[in-house]
Parts: sequence; C-alpha cells; structure tokens
Amino acid sequence: MGRLSLVTARTVWPLTIAEVKAHLRLDVSVGEPVPAAITAALAGAGAGNVTAGAHRYLATFVTADGETSAGDISAIVTVADAAVNGKVALTAIPLGGSAVTQRKLYRTVASGSTYLLLATIANNTATTYTDNIADGSLGAAVPTANTTADPELTAWLQAATAYVETFTHRQTTTETWDLKLDAFPTSIVLPKAPLSSVTSITYVDSNGDSQTLGASTYTVVAPSGPECAPGFIEPAYSLYWPVTRSVPNAVIVRFVAGYGAAADVPASIKAAMKFLVGTWYANRENVVVGTITKELEYAVPSLLWPFKVFS
Repeated sequence: MGRLSLVTARTVWPLTIAEVKAHLRLDVSVGEPVPAAITAALAGAGAGNVTAGAHRYLATFVTADGETSAGDISAIVTVADAAVNGKVALTAIPLGGSAVTQRKLYRTVASGSTYLLLATIANNTATTYTDNIADGSLGAAVPTANTTADPELTAWLQAATAYVETFTHRQTTTETWDLKLDAFPTSIVLPKAPLSSVTSITYVDSNGDSQTLGASTYTVVAPSGPECAPGFIEPAYSLYWPVTRSVPNAVIVRFVAGYGAAADVPASIKAAMKFLVGTWYANRENVVVGTITKELEYAVPSLLWPFKVFS
C-alpha cells in the first residue's frame, strides 16, 4: 500500500478570507481582536526625552496579514518636566493570539489626540517598554482599519479545506506530494485528483542504489476536467518496471496535484466549504442546547458527491 507525504504545501487556499466574510455577511474589517489597554506611569525620577505634557498610549497587533486598528487607550500620563521625570514605563502590554508576530506602540504628542508610532516590539512575548522618545521622533499614525485576518475564520477555512479534500480524495489548490511504495505495481495510481504533473520517479535497485527513471520510460495519464478520475503511470510501450530491492519505500513518485489557482477550484466545492464555515461560525459548540434545529444533512454531501473519487 502506498504512503503519502507532503513535499510542498499550497501557497493559496480555495477561498479567501474576504470571500468567507462576504458569505457570513461580516464587515471586511473584522479580524484579529484589538489589544486591551496598556498600563502607563512615570518611570521615576530622572531626565528623559519624553516631551513635557499629557500623553496617552495604545497598542496594535501585527500578523502576517496586516495590522489591527487602535486598541484600548491607556490612562493619561503627564510629564511635568522632562529634565526631572522624562521617561514613561509601559507595562501589561497585551499579548496577542498565535497569529500575532509583533506589537506596535503608539502615543500622542503632548496634549495631542492623534496616536503616532512610538515603537515596534518584534515579538509576542515582551510585556514592558520604557518610553524615552521626544514628540518630534514619533512616526506614522495608527491605522484606522483592521487589515488582519480573523484567526477563527482562518482556522475554519483550513478545516473546511481538509474536510472537502478528505471527503472527495481530491486536491483543491496545488501541492506537491510523494507517493511511497514498497515495489512497482502494474499501474501506479496517484491517489489525488486532478493530477497536474509527475516530477520524478526514483527507486532503490537490487544493489541498494538509488536510481531515477527517465521520463521516456513511462507514460503518464492525467485526466482533466472538474470531475476527472485520478491520474496513473504505466511503463512505456514494450518496457517493464525495473526490479527493486525488497525494502520499505523502495519506489517514490513525486507528483503535483490540484486544480491550480483558487479561481480554478469548482464552484460546488467552494460552496460546500462556505456551508461548512457558516455552520461552524453560527454554532461554536458540537451540541446546541435548548433549540430546535433541522440539519441540512444533504447540503454539503450533495455538492461534493459528483467529485468523490472511489478507489
């Protein structure tokens, strides 16, 4: 029996977060929750560079997708004289979820109302920072829109992708896989449809050496179309598979599978994914207590059955 291992993961998903938000009728700005308030207080006696006057602070979270809008605002901290107490200690700086890679700190100028970039904390672990920056050295204004992706929606999108691919035995967007076999079968059936291409076939010969088959020694059949059958490989006309050593994973077939870009994934598969994400969004637990519901039990399978691959 063959064993599959992932070589190169997809770079795009069948649906975008924007498409998921549109299906759920969510505002496009919904994303990573904004941070709670920072605790700010004078750092103690000593000269510093914070401009004299009243200041307030806030933080944002940064993920691979973008940055949140302004978090909750701290209490006012007043620097009476920078030569006497010109530093501000920030503590309890909020930590973000698993998707957060950085936090950004913003501050008003003395007696101002616009929040300008004070510093970037290039991790999601530190909870303290000492402000010793003059007003003139502050940076850009805090974002007005949340450009991060909602971490729950991201997780549900990935789970929905796994569901439809497991149910149908198909690959949606493109990935590269290794099929590992203990010997050459008569015909090598590649278990993920649609087959895009075969990268290589390597095997361990009877002497224990690794060999690579020339592409001219075998024939690749890659059916096309949204409901196509799995691809397969057979020896070229009048040729035979070579003899392999009797060891596990003696034959490794590297192949690329998937419909291609997200736009190429069949609409029915995408619709099934939207149904799944919508159900998980509306019901946060496995059991709903105190309501009468009717499951659309055939909605998702009816969309996916035409694409199901039967071995």
